[in-house]
Amino acid sequence: MAKSGGESTVEVPIPASASATRPKAKHRIEIEGYPVDGVSIGGQETCVIFPTLSLAFDIGRCPQRAVSQEFLFVSHGHLDHIGGLPMYVATRGLFRLRPPTICVPACLRDLVERLFEVHRAMDQSELNHNLVPLEVGEEYELRRDLKVRAFRTYHAIPSQGYVIYSVKQKLKQEFIGLPGSEIKRLKLSDHKYGVHP
Repeated sequence: MAKSGGESTVEVPIPASASATRPKAKHRIEIEGYPVDGVSIGGQETCVIFPTLSLAFDIGRCPQRAVSQEFLFVSHGHLDHIGGLPMYVATRGLFRLRPPTICVPACLRDLVERLFEVHRAMDQSELNHNLVPLEVGEEYELRRDLKVRAFRTYHAIPSQGYVIYSVKQKLKQEFIGLPGSEIKRLKLSDHKYGVHP
């Protein structure tokens, strides 16, 4: 221990071979070609992020990298999965980002709204968001080409998972072979778009 000017410091030699001194290489994970980021510490926090889709699953402590995601899917009400929700919405507002869309099990809708009411009262902020309650089996359109469907999961409290899938529009048989300019002209006319799922 060395003393200088009333301060004390402790110097502990750390061997150069200690793994704690070397930064760990980040392993890149992809699912179906989509990069995945996130954190999961049992009982403390879970947040899985798909940055190229701008969405996250659960928001235990609101890691900074989750804030930029436009869509959030909450699986259940345990704090390690939902505890960071007010901070997520507040931080997006602070950064002047679009209010997020938050999908929750339908049974949590009123409780989540009350959670926001309490935080609005304490914080004197708007906490703008779009809350989407989903029942198991229900779908929600994220974009024209992307949907989510809630599915049943089994946990100690009501919970659900979410599957994200792409949607391709098919051209009606009568428009196959027509040049794009002709299809566009027909769409702009009184004709009904010529596409179907």
